[in-house]
Amino acid sequence: MSVSIFSQVRKYVEGFCAVLAGVGFFLLIGEALLSVTSIIGRNTIDYGVPGDYELVQLLTAVAIAMCLPYCEFKRGHVFVDFFTLWASDRLKHVLDAIAALILAAVSFLIAWRTYVGMWEIRAYAESTMVLNVPVWWAYIPLPICFALLGVAALFNFHLECSKRDS
Repeated sequence: MSVSIFSQVRKYVEGFCAVLAGVGFFLLIGEALLSVTSIIGRNTIDYGVPGDYELVQLLTAVAIAMCLPYCEFKRGHVFVDFFTLWASDRLKHVLDAIAALILAAVSFLIAWRTYVGMWEIRAYAESTMVLNVPVWWAYIPLPICFALLGVAALFNFHLECSKRDS
């Protein structure tokens, strides 16, 4: 039994997306621990973690972006099927394919614009107020994550098209 190249590529890309989601998960856990530490410090010794808001803001954007491609692979996005309850399975697959294609296009657009924005922010030397961390550092994984989201959406587009044909 031969496995198609498409299936192999999908498996590797999905694995990479799963690793990114795992990293995003640990970033969110780290943010939670940072927030708890800062809150406890403020309430007990009148001293919180300097720049905790800045770090949470930057890391949250990165963590969420890291989880999006895997969520798309697993079809984990919220679907509102209220308007399609009456539709046939074939029409639902067509609508899902169109939605996946739109998501891919928008994801690639966001990847491109975050890449351009990263270099503009770097050129302006924008940094956080308390810790003076360059803001563009948080942008580094974003174009990769959004490009992977687009790839995941294209894989799901292909999946919906093959369901529609069968």
